[in-house]
Amino acid sequence: MFAKLTRRRFSLQDDNRELVDRLMTYKSKDAEKLNEENDHLVRKRNAKMQQELKEAAKDMRGLSAESLCTVVSNSVGPIVAHPSAIPSKPSIRFDAHDGVVSAVKWSPVDRVVATGGEDRKVKLWDVSKGVAECKGMLIGSNAGVMSVDFDSTGGQIVAASNDLASRVWTVSDQRLRVSEPDNNR
Repeated sequence: MFAKLTRRRFSLQDDNRELVDRLMTYKSKDAEKLNEENDHLVRKRNAKMQQELKEAAKDMRGLSAESLCTVVSNSVGPIVAHPSAIPSKPSIRFDAHDGVVSAVKWSPVDRVVATGGEDRKVKLWDVSKGVAECKGMLIGSNAGVMSVDFDSTGGQIVAASNDLASRVWTVSDQRLRVSEPDNNR
């Protein structure tokens, strides 16, 4: 009787292992499919952004090169000014995140820039001295941060991430105040 129960237990354990292996295989396939879909969406969004950048670079709003230049004279001689010229090189270049930076927003009151990235962080940068100095890291997101924005006073910052949640931090103490998941999933 004991030997029969032992064989039955081993048989059930083997069946259980097989079911767990099959479940893990299905879960792995689901994860791969979700990753492929996410990669496709990222590629599609990047292609759209590249196209928009190309169109923006071409868009001169119907103005000729001559009309973009204004000549201002002073005691030394004429100065050619380009009031609507787009910069040809970056003012500041720095590594903001581990991986892709997905969002950038200027503070409405200070020379502070907020960045959000795939590393699930929002970082605050002081750029008032011509270099980017990290002033804080806002954590709490469970997925890559895709959008950041300040409130009108610059006192709070909101971020939306790929986990379909929005979070609000206060800038002064860099504490998470609100975390709202999307309940419409």
